[in-house]
Amino acid sequence: MISEGGTDMSRKSALALFGGVFDPVHQGHVDIAFSALAHPGIEKVLWIPCPVIPHHKSPPLAPAEARLEMTRIVCNDVPGFVVEDIEFQRNGPAFTVDTVKSLSDLYPDRLLLWIVGADNASSISQWKSAEELWNHAIPVIAPRPGSSPTSSPQDSEKHYLRREDFPYISEDRWTLFREWTLPAVSQDVSSSQIRHLLANPEESKNPTLSKGLGVPDPVLQYLLRGGWYQQSGSSEGST
Repeated sequence: MISEGGTDMSRKSALALFGGVFDPVHQGHVDIAFSALAHPGIEKVLWIPCPVIPHHKSPPLAPAEARLEMTRIVCNDVPGFVVEDIEFQRNGPAFTVDTVKSLSDLYPDRLLLWIVGADNASSISQWKSAEELWNHAIPVIAPRPGSSPTSSPQDSEKHYLRREDFPYISEDRWTLFREWTLPAVSQDVSSSQIRHLLANPEESKNPTLSKGLGVPDPVLQYLLRGGWYQQSGSSEGST
């Protein structure tokens, strides 16, 4: 269960912002989104597919519009799931700080939470315009399945983030950084694994079964029709 801080800011109705390349969307993404939506303080989960992430070395394999459509398929008929295509409306690179600032203007009475995968947690203090970004949104860490917040027990209270990396954050806001957390999801799957199995079907017992790949069936049928990941070498790309 997500825990929530006790300050006035934490009592504002919250929007969980779930950005990513989604190349492709998989069940792990869905589980993370549902775990956020389960908290009574979170009004909606905004899925924010990114056309291209500036710092990624490998471009996504599926076209941007196809990845946007995958998120629409996942969110279809799920109350509380919303697809936000704001990054598709921007000319040039889509930086998180610009997205958060725009959404802050649209939702001035909402607490904005940005879902961050545990693999990226240690680097968020170096993201573009980090001071401005994290004064507009609270990072919420989504642990990998079976993981714990830190490898050493003496640091467990830091929940992946170190206070010294955020000197510009007030103590009240830092409390929210520490107290907004997500539970680890049960589905241990990654986009790169899915791309690899689709490109190498002989390694999967039955690559047409969404259960075996960790992909929601409607999404799997859509991406199989598109054929973006079945080509040789298609295990490369973005997560």
